[in-house]
This record gives sequence, structure tokens and C-alpha cells, in this order.
Amino acid sequence: MIFRNLGTWLSSLRADPLGTLIEIIFMVVALLLSLMLHEIGHGYAALKCGDPTAKMMGRLTLDPRKHVDPIGAVCMFLLGIGWARPVPINPRNFRNRSRDMIIVSFAGIFVNLILFTVSCFLYVLSFKARSAVMAYPREFLVILLSFNISLAIFNLVPVPPMDGYRLVNQIFFRGELDRQMTPRTMQMIHFAFLFVCLSGVLSSAFSRVCSFCMNGMVNLFYQLLF
Repeated sequence: MIFRNLGTWLSSLRADPLGTLIEIIFMVVALLLSLMLHEIGHGYAALKCGDPTAKMMGRLTLDPRKHVDPIGAVCMFLLGIGWARPVPINPRNFRNRSRDMIIVSFAGIFVNLILFTVSCFLYVLSFKARSAVMAYPREFLVILLSFNISLAIFNLVPVPPMDGYRLVNQIFFRGELDRQMTPRTMQMIHFAFLFVCLSGVLSSAFSRVCSFCMNGMVNLFYQLLF
């Protein structure tokens, strides 16, 4: 799957070098922005809930070096499924551990959903300006909205270490899953999930879900604005 997508990129680069280079730049900027704000959302929510760990470790920053996971970034670029370096938190500092774990776990997803919604709105709004100048901003917005809905949906998967796992663990099991699974088991699940992602098995179904969300939101804004 990865090599097939890489081959597509190389073919595009040979056919339209400038257009492909611009698209790659847009993708890198959108990817960094989406991943960084996702993790900053976690860290900021933790800070507001009483845990300053992320702030103390310098993770409330727009410096991409603090947030980007190389493997996760490559997967996001080639497969549309990816992740960043998890923000460190210390639940012992939370005022209400169960409630605050849910808030912090959902914060990153919430940030991506906000970015997705705003990008969809601006994308539809751009069609009111009937100008060729809007072609590149429009292309960037499409990439930005697609990355953010991908990150939001992917992080809802209830598999460790994804945010969806933490949400399911707290809402339905009151944190018991962490106590019942050994660190080795968690690591095995993590690597198995990573292998599935790299294989591209999830790509088709995942793409359909993302496309449904994107088309639905764009059509909604189109009905509201036109």
C-alpha cells in the first residue's frame, strides 16, 4: 500500500513537478498544523484540569520537533492515517480524575473537529469569490479539512494508545482496562495495530467514513451560504 502510494506521488512529480511540489508543501504545512494543535489541545486541557506536566515539558508550543512522530507523520502523508507523539500527562494532578481524563482525551479530537469545521466553512465561502486566485487557498483548505477529519476519526478508534481507547476505558470501564492489562499486553496491541495501519487494511473503510463526513459538512455549509 505504501509503495503504491509512493509510486503515485513519483508519477505525479514527473508529470507536473510544480503542481506536485506545491501540493506537497500544502500537505506538510497542514499535517504539522493538525498534529501540533491536536497535541496542544491535550496539553492545554490537562493544564486547565490541574496537570502542568505538558507545560513543564515544553509541549504547549508550536515547535513541530516537540510533537511530530516520524512514523506517524509518514503514515499520515502516505496512507491518510497517522499520529503524533503523545503529550505526557499525570492523572494524579487532576481535580476529578475520571471526568478530567475524559476531557483531556477528547480535547485533541475536539481541536481537529473545530479545524475541520472551520476549513469546510472557508472552503465553501471561497466559492463566493469567483477568482482564479482562490485555487491555491482552496486546495490547501481541502487538504487541511481532510487531515483533520482523518485525525479526529482515527483517534476515536478504541485501541491503545489512541484517544478512543482512553474514552472507552473511562466512560464504560471507569479506568479498569489499564489495571487489567499489563504494559506488555498494551505494547503488543499497539504494535499489532501499527502493523494493521501500515498494511493499508483500514484505508478503504476509513476513506469512506472520512469522505462521508467531508461531503456532509461541505454540503451543509453550501446550503447555508448559497
